[in-house]
Amino acid sequence: MTTPLAIVVTAYFAAVIALAIVGYRRTRTSADFIVAGRSLGALVGGATLAATQISAGTFVGTVGLHYMAGVCFIWVWPGAWLGWLVSAVFVAPRLRAAGVLTIPEYCERRFGSRAVRALAALLIVLAYTIFLVAQYKASGIIVSTVLGWPAWTGIALVLVSTIVYSLAGGLHGGARIDLLQSLVMVVGLVAAVPYLLGHLGGVEALGRALAQIDPRLTGWFYGWRELLAFGAAFGLSLAATPLEATRFMAMRDAATARYAIGVAYIFQAIIGCAIMIVGLSMRALFPSLPSPDLASSVMAAHVLSPIAGSLLLVAAFSAIMSTVNAILLVGAASVAHDLYGRFLKPDSGERERLVANRIAVLALALAPVWFAIREVTLVQFIVLTQANLIASAFFAPLVLGLNWRRGGRMAALASMLGGSTACIIWTLARPRPLGIDPIFAGVGISLVAFVLVAAFTQQRNTELTGNTGTI
Repeated sequence: MTTPLAIVVTAYFAAVIALAIVGYRRTRTSADFIVAGRSLGALVGGATLAATQISAGTFVGTVGLHYMAGVCFIWVWPGAWLGWLVSAVFVAPRLRAAGVLTIPEYCERRFGSRAVRALAALLIVLAYTIFLVAQYKASGIIVSTVLGWPAWTGIALVLVSTIVYSLAGGLHGGARIDLLQSLVMVVGLVAAVPYLLGHLGGVEALGRALAQIDPRLTGWFYGWRELLAFGAAFGLSLAATPLEATRFMAMRDAATARYAIGVAYIFQAIIGCAIMIVGLSMRALFPSLPSPDLASSVMAAHVLSPIAGSLLLVAAFSAIMSTVNAILLVGAASVAHDLYGRFLKPDSGERERLVANRIAVLALALAPVWFAIREVTLVQFIVLTQANLIASAFFAPLVLGLNWRRGGRMAALASMLGGSTACIIWTLARPRPLGIDPIFAGVGISLVAFVLVAAFTQQRNTELTGNTGTI
C-alpha cells in the first residue's frame, strides 16, 4: 500500500496547496478571511456545507456505529436532513440577508446586547474545542491502525496541514478545498462499496452473515427513543450550528444559499448510504474488532486494494480536515472579531483583525491536543456531545430570533444559559433526570426560557437590518 498511498497523498496535498495559494491571494480583509468576501456559488457552497458536516464523526464514528448497531442507525440521517430543511426555510435566507460576519455579531444586533454577543462567542469556542477533540482522536486512530504509527503522528498531520491552509486562505481557500474534499470522499466511498460486497458475495450474503452474528444488526439494535435522540441532536444542531451558518453568510445571496443546501443533500445522500454499507460489511468480515471505531481503518489497511484503500484513507483525512478547517475559522472569528475586535480593541484596523484571526486559528488548533491524546469514549459520542451543546445554546435564539419579532436581551441570555446549562447537567448526570436525553432537555428548556421571558418582558426588539431589508 505504501507506493499507491504516497502517490494519492502527494496528488491530494498538491491540490490542497494550490487552492490554499489561490485563497491567500484573494484574502485581504477580515471579511475575506471569515466569509470569503460573500462570493461563494451554489456548487462550492453546497460542497463546503457537506464537507463541514461530514467529519470524523462520519468516517470513523458513524461507520463504527453501523458496525456496532447495524442497519437501524441509518434512521439518524433523516433527522439531519430535516435540520437542513429548517435551515433552508427559516435560517439561511434571513441570515444571509442580515449582512453580518458571525453568529455572535448577529446576536448583538438582533438582541441589542454586547453580553449576548460575548456569551455566544464563548459557547462557540467551548463547543468546538470539544468537537476538535473528536477530529484529532479519529486521525490518530486511522494512522495507528493503517500505518502502525503512533497516534500522535496522525494528530500532528491533521494539525499542521489544516493550520497551514486555514492561516493562508481563510474561507476563500477553505471553501474550494472543501469542494475537492467532498469529491474525494464520494470517490473513496464509492470505490470501496463494490469491493466489499464482492468479498461477501452481494447484499443478500451480507444480510445472512449479519443475521448469524446478531439478528439485531438487520433489525433494531437501538429503540426508537435512542434513534430519535441521535436524529434530534444532529438535526437541531444543523439547523442552527455556527459552522454551517457562517457558510450561508459567505454565499452570494439568499437564493444561492437555498440551492447550496440541495447540493449538500446530494453529497450527503451518497456518503450516508455508502457509510452504512461499509460499517455493515466490516462487521460481517471482522465481527470482533476491539473497538467499532477501528472498522474504517482496518478496511483501508486489510480489505481494499492498495489504490482503493489509499483513496479511502485520504477521503477520511479529507473529512477530518474540512471540519477542522471550519471549526478553526468559526472559532477564530469568535475570538478575533467578536471578543478582541469588539471588546479588547474596538478601534483595530482591518490588517490588525486579519492578524488576530490568524493568531486565534493557531491557538484554537493547539488547545485540544492534550485531550485528544488521552483515552476517550467513541468518537461519535464526542460529536454527539458537541451537537447537543450547540443545539441547546443556539437553536432558540437563532431560529426564533430570525423569525419572531419578540424577545430581547433577557430572552436571549435566559435561553442560551438555560439551554447550555441543562445540556451539560443532563449529559453528566447518571441516571439522567426524568429519564430525558440531553438534547431534549437542553433545547426544550432553551425554547421555554426564550418564549416565557419574551412574553413577560417589555424589552424592545432590536431590528436586524441586512443588505436586502429588515428582519
